[in-house]
Amino acid sequence: MSVLDSVIGWIAPPVCLICGAEGSTLCHSCVGTEIIPYGERCFDCGALSPGARSCEKCRPGAPRHVWVTTNYEAAARELIKVYKFGHQRAAAEALASLMAETFLQLSDLGPSSYLVVSVPTASRRVRERSFDHCAHLASQLAKKLNARHLSALARIGQTRQVGTERSVRLSQPAGKYIVRYPNLVSGRNILLIDDVVTTSATLRAATKALRAAGAARVDALVFAKRL
Repeated sequence: MSVLDSVIGWIAPPVCLICGAEGSTLCHSCVGTEIIPYGERCFDCGALSPGARSCEKCRPGAPRHVWVTTNYEAAARELIKVYKFGHQRAAAEALASLMAETFLQLSDLGPSSYLVVSVPTASRRVRERSFDHCAHLASQLAKKLNARHLSALARIGQTRQVGTERSVRLSQPAGKYIVRYPNLVSGRNILLIDDVVTTSATLRAATKALRAAGAARVDALVFAKRL
């Protein structure tokens, strides 16, 4: 957490968006009742899959595993909204904590085995929100896992997916990512971070770029799956 975030937290501490308790954007009690684990299922089709490995049908082009914390609904949806659109950067703490728990429960490798890489946000969105929400989330998560975070991916173009039809979103991200530091990616296990997965196109495009740069293995950790 930055000095500015710490000062803001001291002046106006976050409150739980469900019950209003002070101290966290989503308190421990509400996490237990409002966040329903996605479980060991394929991230794309939802079929049961040990360790949340991408199933055989969905595996081509996808990360080997995609660990999803919960569905994009109710409290999870509100948490994402206040983080991305409500300028509440403190919400990254709650998101990162929940995602770290998901990773530690389901991953077959330890955190130190990975290089944490975020899916980059379009620069126009970064200017509008005053920060890259996904990079900030990945940074907070890496700290909790004691893993290295690197902004290894760059985005080409400003295409926006929010509000577009599914058929359009499926084709938008293709070829939209490049690896900025291929020498640091080559031979490494990559833990790709995103906040919400909808069509899987973004994760597949980012995975393709990382594999082309020589990544040994690409897995992904996502907070919510949009139904």
